[in-house]
Parts: sequence; structure tokens; C-alpha cells
Amino acid sequence: MPPLQVGDPVPDVSFTGADRKEYKLTDFKGKQNVVVAFYARAFTGG
Repeated sequence: MPPLQVGDPVPDVSFTGADRKEYKLTDFKGKQNVVVAFYARAFTGG
């Protein structure tokens, strides 16, 4: 997959929230804004 450019649609990704529920970006489409922050190796002990 080529890198995203400004203005490209975001691929539908899923993630597990702090509440251990599974979420997909499409769950929020048209409902509210979403900010995804990724911290590599956060909370891994390494």
C-alpha cells in the first residue's frame, strides 16, 4: 500500500480501545471526529 497523502481517505482500520472493545474507523464515520495516536512499543515493557 502506498503512503497516504494529505486529503487521501483513511483506510478502514480496527483497534482495541482501553475498554477492551473492538472499534473500526467506519463505526464513527459521519458521527464524530476521530484522532488516532499511535505510540510504538508503549506499555510493552521494552
